[in-house]
Amino acid sequence: MRTILVPIDFTSTTENAVKLAAEWANHYEYQHIILLKTAGESEFDFLHISEGHSFVNEENVNNLLERTELLLDQLSHMIREKSPDIKVSRVLSDWALTRSINELLKNQPSIELIVLGSDDQSSNDSYVSENIISIARTSPVKTLIVPNNYSYSPIKNILIPCDIKGIKKLQRLFHHKSIIQKQDVQLLFLNIDTHEGDDTGNEHKKELEEYIRQHLTEIPSSIYYSYDHNVINGILSFASSNHADLIIALPGRHSFLYYMASRSISEGIYQNTNQPVLILK
Repeated sequence: MRTILVPIDFTSTTENAVKLAAEWANHYEYQHIILLKTAGESEFDFLHISEGHSFVNEENVNNLLERTELLLDQLSHMIREKSPDIKVSRVLSDWALTRSINELLKNQPSIELIVLGSDDQSSNDSYVSENIISIARTSPVKTLIVPNNYSYSPIKNILIPCDIKGIKKLQRLFHHKSIIQKQDVQLLFLNIDTHEGDDTGNEHKKELEEYIRQHLTEIPSSIYYSYDHNVINGILSFASSNHADLIIALPGRHSFLYYMASRSISEGIYQNTNQPVLILK
């Protein structure tokens, strides 16, 4: 049973991610969505400080449990409204979010995709969004990052930033080739030079074009070359001007993952208010 995992909190950011997961399940033939709620975001809500001591406030614990059940009811109902045939499961965990996800992935091998809601610059309240980087880095399955204000629409144009000097990283696409072929989509491959006037080299260009023609010939595609000193800015600007509906992040120099060791990945995610990003593993 192909399964999507959606970590949730009490914000509109993760509610939007759940909506997207329901649409994605419908369109890409998933049968099961798991909603994961951890206690991490609210662990201080049920501590009461008195005379230098802390103890569990039972009333706050009960209120949190009631709010959690209500949230899960609402989100489950939302999924069933959009996708009545989808099975919905609920998981509550007392562990930290990243550990909870990794334990679930061990015990639920049917999970093929994690959907994460991402705050934008006007909203930064989501506990899940705060943990996007650690989740995306440690997850062994592909991860879909959904901007807070994104509304689902059919995916037609898929932007794939790639490093012209590391084209074999495109092999990650082969695992998903059969699914992509079923869709009416156009692949937009983008190489960005970070130094103005750099010549990527005709030999490298021919190698990339031949590689794509040989391995992805059944899928309509185009190759673009651009310049920007900031790769993230270059990717997002190109995505906006070329009406990309989805960005696929591959390993390598032009991947969102490449920047996870620095602030620019978080900045890149928060700047990305229009397109979801699918990180392949």
